[in-house]
Amino acid sequence: MILLYVTIECIKKYTLCFNKTSIHTSILSGEQWVQELLDGHDERFYNEMGMHQPIFDVLLALLKADGGLHNSRYVTAREQLATFLHYACQGLSNRALQERFQRSGDTISK
Repeated sequence: MILLYVTIECIKKYTLCFNKTSIHTSILSGEQWVQELLDGHDERFYNEMGMHQPIFDVLLALLKADGGLHNSRYVTAREQLATFLHYACQGLSNRALQERFQRSGDTISK
């Protein structure tokens, strides 16, 4: 019984070492930021994505229809395309894209 008690206490102490706190705490998620760009000034969208919004819409529709792009469980196809275009236009690092889109490094890499 003592061994069981000691084991449980050790596990409790061990788990305290791994307090997870979210690093991505921006008020805007990636999808919300993309929507803000779409709702905003055309020049701002162009500056961030490297193309005008109508071209973005056509490209998104084309990639969905013929390229196999689709919504994943957590990331919409629109956000996926925006992430890629923002990277291609701005040349940002994975960490910078994580911050901008509020996603993990693994999600950005995919």
